[in-house]
Amino acid sequence: MDVLSEFFERTSLQGRLLFAGPVEGTLVLNKPPGMAFVHVIERGGVDMVQPGLPRIAITQPSVLFCPSSCRYQLRAHEDTGADLICASFQFGRSAQQPFPLGLKETQVFALSALEQLGPVIGSLVSEFRTPAPGRGKALNLLFEYVFVVLVRRAVSEGRISSGLLYALQDAQMGTALMAIHHEPQAQWSVERLAELATMSRSKFAARFHELMGMAPMAYVTAWRMKVAQDMLREGVPIKIIADAVGYSSQASFSRTFVQLVGQPPGEWLRSAIKEPNPEVNARIHRN
Repeated sequence: MDVLSEFFERTSLQGRLLFAGPVEGTLVLNKPPGMAFVHVIERGGVDMVQPGLPRIAITQPSVLFCPSSCRYQLRAHEDTGADLICASFQFGRSAQQPFPLGLKETQVFALSALEQLGPVIGSLVSEFRTPAPGRGKALNLLFEYVFVVLVRRAVSEGRISSGLLYALQDAQMGTALMAIHHEPQAQWSVERLAELATMSRSKFAARFHELMGMAPMAYVTAWRMKVAQDMLREGVPIKIIADAVGYSSQASFSRTFVQLVGQPPGEWLRSAIKEPNPEVNARIHRN
């Protein structure tokens, strides 16, 4: 499995249909933190309005790739209105995403420039307009494919030049990251990771921090805690989790968990079970 596929599998990329239909006015999204979006403008035109930034007019069928940090509204042009299909994306079971993905601004792709997505968008429209058994699952899978294609295109065009989605596709950094993801229990060091990346220790550490905004060992610890949270939700005993993510004792694991997460493992699990799934609300304001 390639490193990008491996990451999506391990983080449980989830695409969900959020809104589909005509817009005459402004589409407003109640957007929880840590959630990205893809909008397909099938017909008409919209203005993307972001606080403090110039308005972006979109007048042809397009796909918008919107990062979790972006704040915006989509205002349909008065003369045409617009037909939109929107999906939300989340990594794993929590809306919190501690790893910088590298997508900082909304990216706009003309649908005509995404040749391979033409049939997929057609399938999305068909699935939406023709309710049938399994429709929701089909839509979600199609959206996830769109997400992967947009990540590839954004990296190849230089629209993403840092963060995890970029680093995973770098031959040297991707090798080190994949090793961390596969073996969180290994006794990693900067030297071992630099060797896997075929770089000197100093160059590897500097490059890793440049791309990820954190030191290599900080990422190792963050990934271990992410794996531990997934295992806690699955009902795995803390003693087994500690060993599975590279800690010699339950006590040392719990101390690190508290330092990064802010709560002991058991307390975090109880609050996570009670925590409702983040809701995304879409509503249309008439201009």
